[in-house]
Amino acid sequence: MIKHFFTNIFRNIRHNVVFTVINFTNLIIGFTVFVLFSVVIGFEINFDKFNTNYNQIYRVQTKQEDSYPINYCAYSPPAYRFHLMADLPEVEKVLLMREVSGGAKGSGQFFTLPDGGQLYEQNGYWSENSIFDIFTVQLIEGDKTSALTEPNTIALSETVANKLFSDGNAVGKQVIIGKRFPLTVSAVYIDFPKNSTLQPTYMVSMATYQGLSGETKFREDWTSISFDNYVLLKKGADPKLVDAKIKDAFKYVKNFEKSSPYLHPLSKLHLSPNSQPDMMIGLGILSLAAILVLILTCVNYVNLSLANSTQRSTEIGIKKVIGSSKKLIATQFLAETVIHSIFATIIALFIARASFPLLNHLLNKNIEYSLWDNTQLLFFIFLVSLLVGVLSGLYPSMVISAYSPVKVLKGKIFSNGEKSINIKKILVATQFSISLFMLIVSFILFNHVNFILKKDLGFDSKNILYTEINPRDNISFETVKTSILQHPEIADISFSSTIPFVGNIGGFVSWEGASIDEKEMVSRNYVNYDFIPTYNIKMAYGRNFSKEYPADDKACIINETAMKVFGWKDPIGKHITLSGRSYPVIGVVKDFHPYSVHNPIPTYVMFLNSNLISGSTLLSVRFNGDEQKAKTLVTGELENIFPNAPFEFKDFSVAFHLDEAIAFWQTMKRMFVFFSAITLLISTIGLFGLILFTIKRRTKEIGVRKVLGSSVGSVYWQLSTEVIGMLGFAILVGCPAAIYIYKTMPGAYKEPLSVTEFVIAIVLVAIIAFATISYHVLKLAVSNPVEALRYE
Repeated sequence: MIKHFFTNIFRNIRHNVVFTVINFTNLIIGFTVFVLFSVVIGFEINFDKFNTNYNQIYRVQTKQEDSYPINYCAYSPPAYRFHLMADLPEVEKVLLMREVSGGAKGSGQFFTLPDGGQLYEQNGYWSENSIFDIFTVQLIEGDKTSALTEPNTIALSETVANKLFSDGNAVGKQVIIGKRFPLTVSAVYIDFPKNSTLQPTYMVSMATYQGLSGETKFREDWTSISFDNYVLLKKGADPKLVDAKIKDAFKYVKNFEKSSPYLHPLSKLHLSPNSQPDMMIGLGILSLAAILVLILTCVNYVNLSLANSTQRSTEIGIKKVIGSSKKLIATQFLAETVIHSIFATIIALFIARASFPLLNHLLNKNIEYSLWDNTQLLFFIFLVSLLVGVLSGLYPSMVISAYSPVKVLKGKIFSNGEKSINIKKILVATQFSISLFMLIVSFILFNHVNFILKKDLGFDSKNILYTEINPRDNISFETVKTSILQHPEIADISFSSTIPFVGNIGGFVSWEGASIDEKEMVSRNYVNYDFIPTYNIKMAYGRNFSKEYPADDKACIINETAMKVFGWKDPIGKHITLSGRSYPVIGVVKDFHPYSVHNPIPTYVMFLNSNLISGSTLLSVRFNGDEQKAKTLVTGELENIFPNAPFEFKDFSVAFHLDEAIAFWQTMKRMFVFFSAITLLISTIGLFGLILFTIKRRTKEIGVRKVLGSSVGSVYWQLSTEVIGMLGFAILVGCPAAIYIYKTMPGAYKEPLSVTEFVIAIVLVAIIAFATISYHVLKLAVSNPVEALRYE
């Protein structure tokens, strides 16, 4: 029985090579896409699950209700660690961390190599030793119990240790950071997995930070919301109870009364780090697209199987005549479908594995994933394969097994009404709707990404170089400026605490005309006289900071958004208050984007820096002509001025393109272009099956029409009317669905919808549809009508 069953399968494959290739191609495409995105979604939702204590780890974040909209800040002050979390009975372990540069300008540092060269490494942290108790970190060298307990010690990732000490045995050796901080290597750990929220390439002991900042000031700091506080709750502890206990922590902290800490679980740190749904929305859209591709695959299989049933009519009729039951025939066809599905899945697994480089390019990620070692994922994929096989084969097996043996043997299997063909039309119309929807959304995303890339930022972002520098000694900015501007290739230079897209300093202010308790979270920047001209930011009212006005060091400049928020119509001379100090407004700049173009322009305030470069500072240079020449010139001058301060100039475009929102939407654009191509291909296969089915059903009718003098054009029209109806249905369904996606897309600024996007998508789908029809019509045009009349 089983031998006969498999013999039938291979015989049918041999006799119907074209249908087999088309159907297998359809299944393989669908399953390859499904496997790839099962891997992607599995990678994303399994972030941090390698940690043994995954379900007990929380980050203590800060909700700032004074801000509009409410800001769910991922960071928190160090006082949480010492006065809030350590003594709670629900807490087993606490961990305080901070990015090495404080988070405002990145966490990169220069390591001095043995040959005197410099190695720049990002993602460095100050950290307590409890990181080894809370997170699952594997040490290659060193002792977990004491690796980060002593001052002036550092733990290196395996990658960084190999760069610094190629001969191994790093523990006990010394490294120098920033050309002036000698640290002793206390441990080497295996690099954190790619799907880890934390990715420290090196960790300096928090005791080192405490020694630099001062013990008392550090422990009592409630206002420096720039640290990471992690806690490991005891098993069975209720995080909501902890939230209730800590929510009033800022009650008596001046200017922070409306802030409150809350626990954010490790399970949400990757997908929703700031309690924002963007990542979840993106994954949801990708999941929907993958499911739609799988649905299209099932629909195609149904259509192609029914179209192919004409080739097997004799087999079906004979089996029925000799006594095969409807159930047995249905089981055979259903089993064939399941086997096809499983074989297609196996092939798809190998294709998907080979396609990982393309997938990583589309997603702009570096996913390292072993399909063969992940038994849960493999089980899930084959379970879906089995389900798809059953769903795809169920309807064709029921229809085919129900054919009358007399009609089948006489070749009249299509003479029993229009019900079957109508179902096929509905299925193909659904395919067109999905394809049109995906295509329109692709155009929308493509235009949206171009919109945010080309959006007016409110300042001139071209020909800007920037670097972070942290000199050991205070240097007059005039010394730097005179040295740099002697070169005609350099147009302007300035220094500031932050620059657009790099850094963020917040703070609560009150303003003239506000009620007693009314405060607003603002973004602030400390700039020099040259900052506004260097970035070519336009003044709306008043003036820039000027050396002609000595009192400007006690004044401020705001943006137009701040003026609106404060309710001022005549802002010049009005006052704002920050940390108890009043600052008169001397100017208002036109709104510009200091951060992501994905977010609304914030309330922004600039204060005047002293003329001394001290501590961590951002230098900005506007150049003329050749970028590389300008970079060489300014680098040479600064190396002479700051011989003990490492730095590296970068093009401003680097900072702009590192913006998470831009990266997110560029990934979404690439993914939808990919999905659109796949859905169009699958829909074309589906239409091919439908037209082939239609022609087989109407072969004799078409032959009669040709004998009676009907032209190829009239036959074409007969076939195309069905497709026109399906396209109409697709337009009615696909266009409103795409508009809904556009309206629900997150982001403060969007490219306005254009009719062009819809027209191009409809025309493209129509061209593909009519090109498919044309293939079959041309084939009919050259055929002999006598052959059609002998069809029975």
